[in-house]
Amino acid sequence: MNNLLSTEQRTEMVWRERAQRLSKPAILGEAGQDVVPVLVLGIGNELYGIDLPDVGEVLPPIQTTPVPGKSVVFAGVINVHGEIRPVIDLRRLLAVEKGQNDCPARVILLRKTGREVGLQIDSVEQIRWIAPGDLQLMGDGSPGCSPKIRGSTKDLLMLLSTDALFAELDTGVET
Repeated sequence: MNNLLSTEQRTEMVWRERAQRLSKPAILGEAGQDVVPVLVLGIGNELYGIDLPDVGEVLPPIQTTPVPGKSVVFAGVINVHGEIRPVIDLRRLLAVEKGQNDCPARVILLRKTGREVGLQIDSVEQIRWIAPGDLQLMGDGSPGCSPKIRGSTKDLLMLLSTDALFAELDTGVET
């Protein structure tokens, strides 16, 4: 008997294993609450996270078109599938100094409540799962606390607030 599987059989086996993994219920964190999937972004030498369900697309490095008369945090606009979308430069918004990375900026597209905004970042690092107990919430008005940062983990990954980023688009980009 031949123990080698054909390419079609190996492919079918991989698809079945993948389907079984995806059909399992979500991993539960502390106190029975779901862990949160987060997209980890690199900006300068710092890492930030954003809720993965709010991420619509990760676009390749793309040049934004500047719009005169807008604030410095507003990088410009881009064309996404025939639609014009505003782009916020997270480096400027969060006052992060330029790091060693000289690669062209990437853009991730956030989607929430029927709206879309691009975020100009340096890199996409990974997808990470954060349990509710691993996140220290911020935004309580304490000194040095930005409303754009929702919380941080023990290893100092700062989780961005999507709501605050959309609010910045509404109020902060006009000069």
